[in-house]
Amino acid sequence: MALQTNGLSLEVVGREISGRPVPGKPRRPAGPYLLGLPALLLSSVLLIPIAVTVLAAFRRPDGSFGLGNFAVMGDRAALHAVGNSLAWVGVALALVAIGFFLALLSYRLPGVTSFLQPALVIPFAVSVLVSGATFRLIFDPAPEHGTVTAVFTKLFGSSPVWLGQGLFWLVLVSAFGWTWLGYVVSLFRAGLDAIPADVSRTIAAEGVTGWRRLRALELPMLRPITGVVTLTLVIAAVRVFDLVLIVVPGPMQRDADVLGLNWWRATSAGDDAGRTAALGVVLFAIVAAVAVIGVRGLRRRRWAMPVSVVPPDPSLRRPKPSRRVRRTGWVVGFLVSLFWILPAVVLVATALHSPQQAGLRGWWSTEGIGFSSFSAAANAGLLRALLSTVVISAIATAVLLVIAVPTAYLVAWGGLPTWLGRVVMSAFVVLAVTPVQMYAAPLRDAIGTAGLAGSRVSLALVHAAAGLPFAVLLLRSAFASAPPALVAEALQGPARQSAVLATVQRAYRPALVAVAVLEFALVWNDFIVGFLISGAGTTPLSLVLWGEARQFSTSAGTVAAAAVVASVVPVVLLLSFWQTVVRGLTVGSKP
Repeated sequence: MALQTNGLSLEVVGREISGRPVPGKPRRPAGPYLLGLPALLLSSVLLIPIAVTVLAAFRRPDGSFGLGNFAVMGDRAALHAVGNSLAWVGVALALVAIGFFLALLSYRLPGVTSFLQPALVIPFAVSVLVSGATFRLIFDPAPEHGTVTAVFTKLFGSSPVWLGQGLFWLVLVSAFGWTWLGYVVSLFRAGLDAIPADVSRTIAAEGVTGWRRLRALELPMLRPITGVVTLTLVIAAVRVFDLVLIVVPGPMQRDADVLGLNWWRATSAGDDAGRTAALGVVLFAIVAAVAVIGVRGLRRRRWAMPVSVVPPDPSLRRPKPSRRVRRTGWVVGFLVSLFWILPAVVLVATALHSPQQAGLRGWWSTEGIGFSSFSAAANAGLLRALLSTVVISAIATAVLLVIAVPTAYLVAWGGLPTWLGRVVMSAFVVLAVTPVQMYAAPLRDAIGTAGLAGSRVSLALVHAAAGLPFAVLLLRSAFASAPPALVAEALQGPARQSAVLATVQRAYRPALVAVAVLEFALVWNDFIVGFLISGAGTTPLSLVLWGEARQFSTSAGTVAAAAVVASVVPVVLLLSFWQTVVRGLTVGSKP
């Protein structure tokens, strides 16, 4: 080929291709893969014990492999526990429906949110153990200090024994709903607020209202949020453990048995390791099946919470409701908030009574007011447990953030092959729903053998490993939510990089805050990981609370004081960052 320009002649002589063409793709650099190495090492803290549990479940006493250990599921107690666990799934689904309609009500009556949202956040911030202790106080069978029993006795002359046979389910479900309803309502409300205003206007202009609007607009648009909420609550319901321990009186706890508790009883009684491992595998199979169904359901619809690149035009926002509608919303929100915050008032008022008066009289009594219950809680080791919990929560949160951020970046933008990215994400989904019972026993034995029983650092690492899958999934969604066209522009020069970075930061900063706040609060409120794995030396706060609650009838004031102290930090933390946490949980929530 010849080329002439400015009097200069160039001649390019082609060279014949020798040999056969070699198919393939350019070699990928190995450097980015190193970002995932810390996550692999931390995840091995769970993966190895899980593998040990699975092998133990399929290994017969003679050393061969088979399904013999799963004969434990023919046991009546185990079948009863499975039935109760499935009943909890039904409770979770009902709670999702109630939360959706409450969110819809707050969307149509905007004034409701002003009072209702803080009242809903407080129960979500406290631990399940604290919720259980609170509702046990409210439904105490003695009319002298049980709120519901006193009201029924006043109105009807007598009251059912709410913590008696059969009726304890009402107390359990009430405590579970009080804890989780705020989470459900907040996420659905965030989803409703994110529906584009022009879409709402178009639907309204076509005369679509009421039930037709719900079916045509809100239900389809909220499908990803519905999937996330349903998945979270169903998994929480299947994992119910400490709520039963603290609410149901000892002689009736077997009637309320769930699979996790059944596994714990079998392990504590020294049953065959293979049979207890089989129980753990069955529990894992139920949770994993729910997770797979949820994820497959989500993939049927492609829609994500939008990432705002340009601030919305104020003229396109929802029209301001009339004064009458706003006032109606304020009144409804105020009344519902008073009702919803009542358990917290009962807990604090009981804590402000002396231990003797708290055991004899109700929270409304004016006798014995003081701080002696807090002194009794401090003497029971509360302050040492408080310090221990601060250390464990801080270490677990710091380790989690340091490892989860580069791992999420690797999965989102690291250039992993498609098949490897799917394998990694599937592995994190499975780990995120794995119950503690799948790795507790081997991990506890390994920690004891290494001489680390009672070590705060080892417990913090276990917490970080358990929280890593959820953190990576959340951060990966936030990283990947940046518009692909905008990200591509970043490669074209520095002129657009600042805009790209600003957009990406808006997407991932709330997710980063959500991961940090939720991890700290979850570790702070944890009971089951510390209970099943930790030694006595760590004394996390929830373990001290449970120890006091075992003599509930005589230590109601001390239990309430310990519960109040245990709840202050997570309540303040979540109330301060709740809006950011909700944005972090919903932005980029795409299957």
